Amino acid sequence: MGAPIIDIHGHINLAKPKALLESRIPPKPPKAPVPGAPGGGMTDKTRGKILVDIDARLADMAGMGVDMMALTPSPPRGFYKFDEELAGDLARSVNDEVAKIATDHPKKFIACGNLPVQHVAWSVKELERSMRELGHKGVRISTNIAGLELGDRRFDPLWAKAQELGAVIFLHPQGFTHPERMQDYFMTNVVAQPLETALALAQMIFGGVFERYPDLKLCAAHGGGYLPAYLGRFEQAYRERAECRVHINKPPEYYVKKLWLDTVVFRPDQIAFLVNLVGHEHVVMGTDSPYDMGENHPVELVKSVSGLTDAQKADILGGNSMRMLGLN
Repeated sequence: MGAPIIDIHGHINLAKPKALLESRIPPKPPKAPVPGAPGGGMTDKTRGKILVDIDARLADMAGMGVDMMALTPSPPRGFYKFDEELAGDLARSVNDEVAKIATDHPKKFIACGNLPVQHVAWSVKELERSMRELGHKGVRISTNIAGLELGDRRFDPLWAKAQELGAVIFLHPQGFTHPERMQDYFMTNVVAQPLETALALAQMIFGGVFERYPDLKLCAAHGGGYLPAYLGRFEQAYRERAECRVHINKPPEYYVKKLWLDTVVFRPDQIAFLVNLVGHEHVVMGTDSPYDMGENHPVELVKSVSGLTDAQKADILGGNSMRMLGLN
């Protein structure tokens, strides 16, 4: 029997952390949406049930042909700006609840949690608790942490602990930091989200994160954003600019090939491009369910990629995720 079909990129909203946050900071009256604010966008509001109802989620997975899903909870509102006490309580609530869902449905869900990364020492301890006691396989991290870039050396203890534990870092943007030019045509998501991922990866690569932690496992949402498509420009900067060689001693491509990239790129030729860049072993299927910018036919998309063997397609559909996550 082959590997299960695994969605590495499925979202969930959890009730207990939301209630905990509202008990500490009462919600403000609704106001007009702010351009560039976090949120994936969902035109069909009936699909919102998938975010909060496990039975609806299971039905949606069955409809897409997905056997298992790595649940990546959205960080609670203001998560990366709260003090350690509130952010820590929220993170523990998120991590406990998503672990319970995975424990209740062990053949369907894989737990990935959240960390208040701005509180590094606390996050190191919580990552260890989540992995060793709760059975998590990784953690979702945004692309910018309260104004700090991910290449900042202050985050090194977290990367060190993640490498030690074999935790997968699922890199997923939570809104765009400079939305002024992204107000039209849903560009806050169409353009800004993948740009945010490219910025974060550039900071990590040129900042030497993967040089210092060569076994760190990082999976980038949305196919790695715009970075893979313009890697040659990074290579040119490495050759010509001394500041791009301060923290690394190998070309950027070396570090990019260590990443895992999901298939939320919507075109078979773009998946083929990613496979050609990082190897089929580092491409993993994702859906970004249930948002507008999610892939509704993920299995068919992977199977339609030309130039791949059936075994390679099976790896992308599930085998690679099993190895990345350390599943039996």
